[in-house]
Amino acid sequence: MVKSILVISDIRETDHCSLRKAHDIAIPLGDKIDVVRFIKAGGTSDSEDINLNQQSEILRTSLDEIFADYENKDRISSQVVATDDIAQWVTNYCKDKDFDFIVKAGHRSESLFHTPCDWELIRSLQTPVLIASQQHWHSKHTVLAALNPTAKDEVHCELNNDILKWAKKWTQTFDCELHIVYNLPVSNVLKELDIIDIKEHARSHRAEGEEQVSVLLKEHDLSKAKVHIVAGAPEQTIPQCANKLKAELVIMGSMGRRGLKRVLKSNTAEKVMHNLRTDSLIIESKK
Repeated sequence: MVKSILVISDIRETDHCSLRKAHDIAIPLGDKIDVVRFIKAGGTSDSEDINLNQQSEILRTSLDEIFADYENKDRISSQVVATDDIAQWVTNYCKDKDFDFIVKAGHRSESLFHTPCDWELIRSLQTPVLIASQQHWHSKHTVLAALNPTAKDEVHCELNNDILKWAKKWTQTFDCELHIVYNLPVSNVLKELDIIDIKEHARSHRAEGEEQVSVLLKEHDLSKAKVHIVAGAPEQTIPQCANKLKAELVIMGSMGRRGLKRVLKSNTAEKVMHNLRTDSLIIESKK
């Protein structure tokens, strides 16, 4: 499934986060790795050239160290780019490429983990994007995938299938424990008026939700996955479920709204990611 990986790096990363995650993915899955490190544009052309040359050498040294055990070293390419618009550069770059997977480090602070650049990349690209945290995977890590089994339209159904395909590939490759979370839909009016007991709603609809999820899991031969039924705001319930399970990767779908739709209605995946402190693999809908 993964043959060509684009790694988006920049000099703010801690411990070469994106490179190390790309290494862990590429050893069993990858083949060709294309690394682009970004620095801010500015200054004279001479100073930019000097900085680009310096950063290029630093990047090559880091790659030699991190990918020392990688058998396909001749399939690794790297470049350093000076730009103030990473998302636009990557979007243009990917138009002429055929990447299967993109890795980018998230930047953590006390109040912000993901940056506007992350959102723009996810909205603009139809290639799965892994936003990597600083934490290292355990030898057998836990994966949590979020589904909407009640989806009837073709786009959402295809998105569910893509999420499960990636979940299956990931768990088989890395010998992971797979968990599925389904966030039951609840009327915003009922929530805002405090008419509904969210926990009781989840309990009373658990069996129904598990049955709906099991239908999808059987189609992908994933019946052994553990299912969690929750209710409430997804940006709260999914991170809470991930924390409880100590999941190291959360796989989600994104509808990637653009233009006026993006202004009128925010993306649930973006809200969820804001509260996650783990790796996020975002599968963009093909529409």
